[in-house]
Amino acid sequence: MLRQSVSSPVRSMFSAGPFSRALFRQQQMRQNSTLSSLVAKANAAVASAKNLADKALYWSKVVAEVSKQVYLKESFAPPTAAQFQSTYNGLYSSVLPYFTSPEAFFAALKSINGAALFKFVGYGIQLFGAFSLGEIVGRRKIVGY
Repeated sequence: MLRQSVSSPVRSMFSAGPFSRALFRQQQMRQNSTLSSLVAKANAAVASAKNLADKALYWSKVVAEVSKQVYLKESFAPPTAAQFQSTYNGLYSSVLPYFTSPEAFFAALKSINGAALFKFVGYGIQLFGAFSLGEIVGRRKIVGY
């Protein structure tokens, strides 16, 4: 008799009769099925990510090997210090007058004809498109572009 008088949370849940027991079992089955579906989705996501990582690793190794072979066959080499210095000295000397006198810069801007301006605008649009495409791929979203 003493056991029946002690009430526990589990006993009070079942004290209302068979209907409440069935309801409890149904809720428990829903929780179990929800949990199992979440586990299944997580397992599928992990498997997909592992598959993608394996493919990316494989193709990066293929590209590295092909690049190495092209580098050796074409006998490419990094520029020497003299080549680097001559290139940037020439660039520096051609751009320096535009920064030292603003009149030369504005004169150069006024001398641009319509065909060259059209070409520069086209290049600008292409650069912006390439930048936007890189942002879309990087963010994996098209929203905002």
